[in-house]
Amino acid sequence: MTPLLEQVYAPGDFRRQGHALVDQLADYLEACPTLPANPLVAPEDLLSTFRSLLSNNKTKPEDLYELMLRHSLHLHAPAYMGHQVNPPAPLSALGDLLNGIINGSTAIYEMGSTGAVMERLVMEAFANMLGLSSATGGFMTNGGTLANLTALLAARAAKWPEGDAWQAGNGPFRPCVLVNEQAHYCIDRAVRIMGWGEQGIINVPSDEAYKMKTEELDGLIAEARKKGLTPLAIIGSAGTTSTGSFDDLDSIAEVAERHKLWFHVDGAHGGAQYLDPDRRDLVRGMDRADSVIVDFHKTMMTPGLTTGVFFKNGSDAYRTFHQKAEYLLSFDSGEEDWANMGRRTFECTKNMMSLRVFSLLSVYGPEVFRDYLTSVNGIAAHCAVAVRQTPELELAVLPETNIVCFRYHPKTTGLSLEEVNGLNQMIRAQIIQETDFYIVQTKLRGLVWLRCTFTNPMTSRGHVDKMLQEVKARGEAQVAFRSGMPVF
Repeated sequence: MTPLLEQVYAPGDFRRQGHALVDQLADYLEACPTLPANPLVAPEDLLSTFRSLLSNNKTKPEDLYELMLRHSLHLHAPAYMGHQVNPPAPLSALGDLLNGIINGSTAIYEMGSTGAVMERLVMEAFANMLGLSSATGGFMTNGGTLANLTALLAARAAKWPEGDAWQAGNGPFRPCVLVNEQAHYCIDRAVRIMGWGEQGIINVPSDEAYKMKTEELDGLIAEARKKGLTPLAIIGSAGTTSTGSFDDLDSIAEVAERHKLWFHVDGAHGGAQYLDPDRRDLVRGMDRADSVIVDFHKTMMTPGLTTGVFFKNGSDAYRTFHQKAEYLLSFDSGEEDWANMGRRTFECTKNMMSLRVFSLLSVYGPEVFRDYLTSVNGIAAHCAVAVRQTPELELAVLPETNIVCFRYHPKTTGLSLEEVNGLNQMIRAQIIQETDFYIVQTKLRGLVWLRCTFTNPMTSRGHVDKMLQEVKARGEAQVAFRSGMPVF
């Protein structure tokens, strides 16, 4: 081994670098309560900064890590109220450090034995915690997009009208699925990846609360069949990406059972709400679904990407992929080989993401996830009340969990809807450029709304009130500027 490689693998250097990094991260977490959530830097400027690190190949690790911490989005800052990504629990992140050293892959048991065992235990524990049946089985995968695709592939395997689509392709069939028009775009992407085209997805209209109009399902299924389409599945959202709205899963289950269709629940964001006693009714009927996905990196304090795919009939997890790879696995043995994940997952090499969840479950117990959800849901509820008490602000819909969509809309100014849209876009830009807060925006039926997802349990009511004050102040200033009034 060369001297340079000896240095790369030296345990002593790693000990020193590792201790220094943990100290940096602990200092960072201590500082987060006062940090701006989004330290904006122009892309070209940041590119130049990091390019300079490659010029001499002598960068100190602590200097690289300091730059990353300084310029990254600060999810642990209470002022972070942006996307659906939670601030990971430090213990869960330490699991990634451990796995980064052992580089465990759970495709085959020999490469990732501990990960395979932990994954089974995590899935068993959460199937029970989420009120799913005792026959539930499943696995973990890299994110909701891949999880939804995997569930739809299982639906295809289970409900294909004739033959085997995995072996013979789509053939003469024109398959389709039905889903809320407000569902995440990854559903549309999955359908197109499977070769079903634009006709393969039927968008079911949503009501004023952005929930699926389940009363239209029977008619849409009949209409699809008249057009020569073959409905295979209905997908319920728990909840939708933009507003966090929950479809009536019980009603969808009734329709799916009546028409003998696969029932899938995209619970990437909201499936875990079963753990909050006050919101358990939101996912009533989830236990009737043939498949369910839940993102641990959205509402259960783990780094991304960490997603569980649950099947009511555990054996359905083995029907999706039928490839042979004799050098690794025997796919034609007919056995449900839970220890070799490569038989069921889209990934052939998959990191040991189960450690992230298992560490929290084993050290803090299942109640830690309940405490997290009730905390962030409570902050969102406070935000909604504060918005409704402010005449210049309005809600898009009463929030059911931790997503709040609102906007600045003074009723006495005579602004057009187009002007209100532009006003809120400007407010959002000013908020992230001029304040410590980080919020995002969304568009619902042509209207622009400011959007907060409360994922940080360290965010207080005071932080929320200050954010709303900043929004209101900038809205008032813009309206005054447009009308030619003095701005103070």
